[in-house]
Amino acid sequence: MSQPHRSSGILVLYGSAALWCTSIGMSHVLIPLYAIYLGFSILQIASIVSLPVVATLGIRFMGGALSDRFGERLVLHACYLLNTLAAVVLYQAEGFVSLLIAQIISNKSRSFFWTPAQSIASQLPGASSSKRLGQLSACNAAGNLAGLSLGGVVAATAGYPGAFVILFLATLASSVLGFFLPHVEAKPKGRSVWKIFVGIGKFLCHRPTWLTISASFAAGLAPALTQSIYPIYLAQLGYGEQWIGFTVALRALGPIASGLMLAPLITPSRQAVMYAAGIAGLGVFVIGSGSLDHIIFLGFCMAALGTSSGLMDVLYQVRATQLSSASDRSAAMASMGLGWNLAYIVTPVVVGWLAELYGIKLALMITGTFLIFVSSGTRLWYRLLGAAVTIPLERPGELNGVTAGTPKQS
Repeated sequence: MSQPHRSSGILVLYGSAALWCTSIGMSHVLIPLYAIYLGFSILQIASIVSLPVVATLGIRFMGGALSDRFGERLVLHACYLLNTLAAVVLYQAEGFVSLLIAQIISNKSRSFFWTPAQSIASQLPGASSSKRLGQLSACNAAGNLAGLSLGGVVAATAGYPGAFVILFLATLASSVLGFFLPHVEAKPKGRSVWKIFVGIGKFLCHRPTWLTISASFAAGLAPALTQSIYPIYLAQLGYGEQWIGFTVALRALGPIASGLMLAPLITPSRQAVMYAAGIAGLGVFVIGSGSLDHIIFLGFCMAALGTSSGLMDVLYQVRATQLSSASDRSAAMASMGLGWNLAYIVTPVVVGWLAELYGIKLALMITGTFLIFVSSGTRLWYRLLGAAVTIPLERPGELNGVTAGTPKQS
């Protein structure tokens, strides 16, 4: 591939991903605000966020299998088209069931997005995988920031129908760019989707995978709270839609900084320190957000939460890259990113349940304290789960049923 075509392909990946994240960021604000407008309870809103993730949990694995069989470009484009369909359904939504259906379709898109996008980025030439993954994370965060900021503003100025139209246009633009995604290493021939799908389960049989899953869970925790609990919390504090959208949008500032500045620093010798710092940061600033009522301090906590979750996001991707070869990269990303899906299932429901019992402030205090406890046990978790630096295979390429080289050292 010539240098101009290579550069344009990289820009298309980053641009289409940023637009996709813009639409996702808008939906993160619009859906809970629209649900509040319709009079839903905290648990109903939490259910709209978490239940669709349960319905689409296995799709992350299927997306990894399809990517390793047919290529990341095709699956990523399908993800963009699903997001466009979700925007159309959301425009027609008028109650709990229709909002739930829109969320299910949107979550199908999300389940397909991360694995092929991260797999493509990790294989792009011209820089290390940690740098490319950090750049992708920064572009995703920038798009998310734009979407979160735009969601509250357009809801307040153009109403929900107008906001849903703008959301549709963002999804359509990413779908068009999907036709021009960059090419990466071709996948080996002669593999069935089912065999690759089953092979993903073999990743889950090894301890290092579960350490990485815990990192991806931490990465998904702040976005899950931003989509479910924090809009309700800010509304209870008396802030309007514009302020809610602006404040939760500040979370996306953090991954931009962590993706560009902290990601290149993630080396094998520093991974445990990064792991502890990321989870501790989440705990401290979740507690801080429940302690402070002023919008400036809440905005600072949102940005700090984004930095911590962004660091954990890149950390789990780097570990997945180190523990896989190019032929099974999507399978590794799918299995080790499982924590992100689990975070969207567990966090809104558990924190929402605590909020119903004790109020949102105390619920955030309990959540943050638990995270700090987890961070304090980092050395133990690494001893129990991270002792092996590679995932042992009986023969090269066993996970996908072909000979494809041995996994990289971490």
